[in-house]
Amino acid sequence: MSGRKLGRGLDALIRRTEEIPSEATSPTDSATSYGSEVIQIHPDKIRANRQQPRSHFDEAGIDELAHSIATDGIIQPLVVRPAGDGQFELVAGERRLRASRKAGLEQVPVIVREIDDQQMLPLALAENIQREDLNPIELARAYRALQQSFALTQEQLAEQVGKKRSSIANTLRFLELDDSIQQSLVDRIISAGHAKLLLSVSDHRKRAEWHRKVMSKNWTVRDLDDALRKRKTQVSSPPGGTKGTNKGNKGAGNHIITEETRLGRSLGTKVSVLETGPKGRGKIIIEFFSAEDYERISRLIVDRSRS
Repeated sequence: MSGRKLGRGLDALIRRTEEIPSEATSPTDSATSYGSEVIQIHPDKIRANRQQPRSHFDEAGIDELAHSIATDGIIQPLVVRPAGDGQFELVAGERRLRASRKAGLEQVPVIVREIDDQQMLPLALAENIQREDLNPIELARAYRALQQSFALTQEQLAEQVGKKRSSIANTLRFLELDDSIQQSLVDRIISAGHAKLLLSVSDHRKRAEWHRKVMSKNWTVRDLDDALRKRKTQVSSPPGGTKGTNKGNKGAGNHIITEETRLGRSLGTKVSVLETGPKGRGKIIIEFFSAEDYERISRLIVDRSRS
């Protein structure tokens, strides 16, 4: 798959999902049309998409959609592919299919397309990305699956899905979180903002402790950010000393946080600035999360040092 040129095919699948019906008639499209017309079939003849990136569905939202469908019908047809013996496999429209079954519909409008296995994930991912209804972990898993399926770099993946590379990288980093924290994200108990701050804690044990505090104290993202900053300032200040010295060290801690933020934004990664001795002595730790990320950061540093 790594040698296959994706070109317009994947771009069309991911960026223009809403145009699936019209694209089905194009002889050059990578997913050849089985029949461009909308047909009606019983929802029981449609089985779930095995590569559906979303694992969590809001039942209240499904109920609301079912009520709307019962009143107004399905406005946008589902997309399916033949599965043999008069059966079909869903490509796009999982929420509509679930809601249709709840509404008790005997027929649903579909467009049938000949789509191979390699195109199923991009199509399912496309629909969810455009509607922004994947939770952060589902989106990260879908990005990783798409990246691995097509041997894409983060830059290539970002271009195909119309996102910034930094956004792709930050989303993929959620998969580094412990399972309990990931589950909190899936259940929407914590937000992506909480998760990003927790990722800044490199020690997994301490990260788990902060996660428990967020859960038990019902902290907002700002609450967690303030607590982490306060803790970092305290760590940066040496124990003991006079009141005036402590005040100065507190200022130095804030300066370190500012520098970490500035360098992190410049390099597009997490940067830690540590004081290791007197007279401003210390070290800078620059984190990378893949060989590709290392190459990107090293190029930035080398190019800027030359200029």
